[in-house]
Amino acid sequence: MNKVPYIVTSILVVLAGIFAILNTYWTGFAYFVMTCFLFLTLFWGGWQIYKYFTSYQKELEERFKIYKAQKLISANISVEVFDASEKSYRKDFHKKLRREKFVKWFVIAFCFAVAAAFVAGMILY
Repeated sequence: MNKVPYIVTSILVVLAGIFAILNTYWTGFAYFVMTCFLFLTLFWGGWQIYKYFTSYQKELEERFKIYKAQKLISANISVEVFDASEKSYRKDFHKKLRREKFVKWFVIAFCFAVAAAFVAGMILY
């Protein structure tokens, strides 16, 4: 499953390259090139969403366990005290991750914005 994005990317880039070369014989192949890149950006936007809701959420749970261990050690509190106020600790943990989550969603929005640019390019070409 880890190789899927690389396979799809390489196939679409090779197809776009072939269509770009064929564009010298017929200018209509420019639409095929833009379509390949449109599919590529839509795929990567969808892939980033998929990774965000699957592996990134699991990674956050693992990172919270590390955060919990660091808090227990640094603050010299017991597990019971931590569990009693876990809601506030989770809130603090997620507050520290806002920038990281913003960057992930910005990458997703960028992929779809580039896809919209390719659609506009196909319309205006």
